[in-house]
Amino acid sequence: MKKLIFAALILFMGFATNSWAITFTGTIIGGNTLIGTSPWDTNSSNLSWTVYDNPITGHWTYEYIFTVPSKDISHVIIEVSDNFSVGNIIETSSGRDPDAPKTYSPGGSNPGMPDDLFGIKWDTSGDPLIYSFYIVTDRAPMWGDFYAKNGVHQGSDVYAYNSQFGINTTALIDNGNAGGWVLVPDTGTGIIPEPSTFLLLGTGLLGIAAIRYRRSKK
Repeated sequence: MKKLIFAALILFMGFATNSWAITFTGTIIGGNTLIGTSPWDTNSSNLSWTVYDNPITGHWTYEYIFTVPSKDISHVIIEVSDNFSVGNIIETSSGRDPDAPKTYSPGGSNPGMPDDLFGIKWDTSGDPLIYSFYIVTDRAPMWGDFYAKNGVHQGSDVYAYNSQFGINTTALIDNGNAGGWVLVPDTGTGIIPEPSTFLLLGTGLLGIAAIRYRRSKK
């Protein structure tokens, strides 16, 4: 009986740790769901992401990789909800604008940005062709906007943004890009199972172990 109960507890702990973990992935691609100027206007340019939660802490991790064929990346911006504050940032990659989150406006260092963008900006180091950045926060995901830029190519500014920039959507949070958006931190918090859910699950597993034990004695 003790062995059966111990096995049930191990199963319960493993299930409680992993079963509620949620992961979303997606990509926007140049020439389609990523709008860019030359040379970022081909499918060699893309932003990919992996977003996942920690069911124990309720925190969400947003990992992004922006890739371009040439004209190195100088900075990137992702949208966050307008009530997002520094207090919602648990951890982030280096290069974050210390004043962020804030509103970034078109023009100046953000040429071609379609509209104001309340978000978080990262300045890259060494102007790479592949730039990885991340943020850990207590905010669950929503569909939002992205912008990136570099300098000038053949007399024209180099920049890119998601194809549905500035447009709202009611698409469900899921894998993919919902037709031209990026997963970014929203106003909500992480999904944490109720303590009663864990209790019910644990009780059920122990009950199954007890029933099997009785049947084995018969």
